[in-house]
Amino acid sequence: MKKQLFISGCIILASASIAQQKMELKPTVVLPPTGFNQVNLATGFSNPNSGTTDLFGKNGKSDFSIPNNYMGSQEAVEGDNYFGIITYKGDKYIDLKSIGNGGLVEGKTNNYKYAEYVQTAMPTALVAGKEYEMSFKISLADYSAFATKGFGVYFSNNQLSEGSNQMLTVTPQVSFSELITDKNTWTELKAKFKATGNEKFAVIGCFSNNYSVEKVGGGKSFGTVRSYYYLSAISIVEAPKPDRDKDGIIDELDVCPDVAGVEMFKGCPDSDGDGVADKDDACPTVKGLANFAGCPDSDNDGVADKKDNCPEIAGLVSNNGCPEVKISDKAKDVFQKAMAGIQFETGKDVIKKTSYPILDNVVSVLKENPSWNVEVQGHTDNQGDAAKNKTLSEKRAIAVKNYLTSKGVANNLKPIGFGIEKPIADNKTPTGRAKNRRVEFNVTYEK
Repeated sequence: MKKQLFISGCIILASASIAQQKMELKPTVVLPPTGFNQVNLATGFSNPNSGTTDLFGKNGKSDFSIPNNYMGSQEAVEGDNYFGIITYKGDKYIDLKSIGNGGLVEGKTNNYKYAEYVQTAMPTALVAGKEYEMSFKISLADYSAFATKGFGVYFSNNQLSEGSNQMLTVTPQVSFSELITDKNTWTELKAKFKATGNEKFAVIGCFSNNYSVEKVGGGKSFGTVRSYYYLSAISIVEAPKPDRDKDGIIDELDVCPDVAGVEMFKGCPDSDGDGVADKDDACPTVKGLANFAGCPDSDNDGVADKKDNCPEIAGLVSNNGCPEVKISDKAKDVFQKAMAGIQFETGKDVIKKTSYPILDNVVSVLKENPSWNVEVQGHTDNQGDAAKNKTLSEKRAIAVKNYLTSKGVANNLKPIGFGIEKPIADNKTPTGRAKNRRVEFNVTYEK
């Protein structure tokens, strides 16, 4: 029966927005393992030296099965298989024929540097200058009396094949300093590195650059004078590029790298989600329309709310968003005379008594048209401080409103102070300045 070996890994290619394309490495094991040194049963995997790397499988022969095998018991971290490698071998060694009998044989061989590795062919060559993250999982076998430091990964353009069973003579690009002594669970080792380009093979095991051995006890049978590790879950992933604001757009492509945004605006925000980037949105916290620079038009009359004097009632563009109001000639004449006739004490918001008859005419007009909404607009000339003039104009507009309501006017009156902002005559002459000092009545709409 054909078995899948899920000693799997992947290479991930990042797009502009870090949408990742995944290429999976899923080697197969055609035949279950039956003996030592059968790493080659796993498609794409091999020995880089003459060591005897083992393969274990759920349907393997008893000594090479999962979870129970000649080195103890360990469940697969994923799939149906894992590898087994020796990382330390003492001067005493085991006669392979005596497995199960605990037969130690004295030897004088140079076993200290004996090492086994797993070499895997990657699905695609690595790209020069890109940063990758390499990871795999290991577990110290139950019967191991020793544990080792010195795990690492060596990447190469060509498949390694050294004739000796000693440690490889190469220096790994990725090294780990941990001493893994856990015999119960799998431990993941993970590190980043930058590719020089075209690396096609990865070799995993212990290397001499940071190697050491420690006795951990619990040795049995084959493991009495050895350090033996199970190895699985090999993967290589292209490391994601920096994304400071965590919005999914890498910094080098993010126009707003410190503020979370959206892809359609190259990483810049659209807080109200109206399709207009905040930097171009005149109303960034209120959902609006693109043709109004992101501002709303609640009554759909073609005038943005911020410029609409009647934002909740559909009106005319020519009337600042308010409905057209028919004003009689009599009312127009009264408002025109009021504009020129309402007078205040100099520098104050106190209405002169001579203006009362003019305001009483306004009272009559408004009482005849109680449904009108009216802006009471105060204006000044350009003499003096502009800010003070604006405040004074608002106070005068309020004074006029208060006079009208005191006379029983029930209209919706809105006092506004414009100060020097809207002159109707030249402020260079006394006559012009006198015209600019005025109160206007603007009927905005009718209820």
